[in-house]
Amino acid sequence: MNIVPVTALRSRGLSWAVVLLALPLAVAGCRGSAPAMSVQGESVVTPTAEEDALYIALIRGMNERGQSQAALAFLDDYLKRHPNDVEALGLKGEALLRTKQYDAADQIYIALDKRRVQPVAAFGLGQVRAQVGDWKGAVPQFARAAEAAPTDPRVLNNYGFALLKTSDYPKAYDILARATQLSPQSPQIRTNFAIAALNSGHEQQVDGILQPIPAAEREAALSFARSWKP
Repeated sequence: MNIVPVTALRSRGLSWAVVLLALPLAVAGCRGSAPAMSVQGESVVTPTAEEDALYIALIRGMNERGQSQAALAFLDDYLKRHPNDVEALGLKGEALLRTKQYDAADQIYIALDKRRVQPVAAFGLGQVRAQVGDWKGAVPQFARAAEAAPTDPRVLNNYGFALLKTSDYPKAYDILARATQLSPQSPQIRTNFAIAALNSGHEQQVDGILQPIPAAEREAALSFARSWKP
């Protein structure tokens, strides 16, 4: 299934798990933090905005590295301090999707949709429906996401693939043509585009569509495209 997450941020250095486990101690030692009092009356440190931004970046990295269960634990901690933080809620929806907690993810994205957080909400709602095989339900959500983010190839690729799954090949061809122009080096998008071309009367274009794919992978992509069924 060619479904991909919206967010993507990279970092270098120690593994996310190590960095995150060390983060509370590192944050507590920063001079810019404001002191507060815990329930037990002990002095604690409130992270600064910059430290919160680092915390979120590290959590995003955990999601990308397949550590979404751990990311959820850190997100729960962060959301206790910032319960309405849109970025954190979006990351939580993504982590829930990655851990197959679809109902919980759906509720996160519904809440974001009510707040008109786009394209994150619509894209997330589309992903939930795609993951459970409801492609007819996924199409209108991905369409909304594409309307909000018309130049995001990841959004367009998911929209196009959902259209392929519902056999709307002419529309899929148009959407995936745009995605290919925006991300010409993506073999995944080009393979999906080839499927749309083969099923919408554009067979003569398939060789050209797949040409940029490395030669060692091109034959497999063509075979997959020709044998593909919704």
